[in-house]
Amino acid sequence: MALTLVFIGAISVESSPLTAVQMLWINLIMNSMAALALATEPPNDDLLKRMPTRRTEYIVTIDMGFTIIGQVIYQVIILLFILFASPYAFDFETGYQRDDPTKEPSIHFTLFFNTFVFMQLFNEINCRKLRCDEWNVFTNF
Repeated sequence: MALTLVFIGAISVESSPLTAVQMLWINLIMNSMAALALATEPPNDDLLKRMPTRRTEYIVTIDMGFTIIGQVIYQVIILLFILFASPYAFDFETGYQRDDPTKEPSIHFTLFFNTFVFMQLFNEINCRKLRCDEWNVFTNF
């Protein structure tokens, strides 16, 4: 996802909206938070009531596929809006038309990076549920 947005930004505005350090930071957040969640999640009795899956079934179920595709569409739409329309909608200077790289970071790319990080954290919380009929992602949080 991040590579797609960096690729689109590099082609369309001739500068990457995320730097290499920011990409590493996002990778660190996603991997460490997921590992912590997997290691610290308390056991749940509802998981024991589920029927075992067959060896021939897919690992990614239809519900998981809808969740993945929905999250991707949601995040791409919001982040492309921030990349292309937010300077005009919120009236601040664009970050991709800067000549001097020693200047302070732009509000535009700071907003893009922070939105991307918070959307990834929301996605990690949202992925705690395996089926679409489980609405409360904060149970046993």
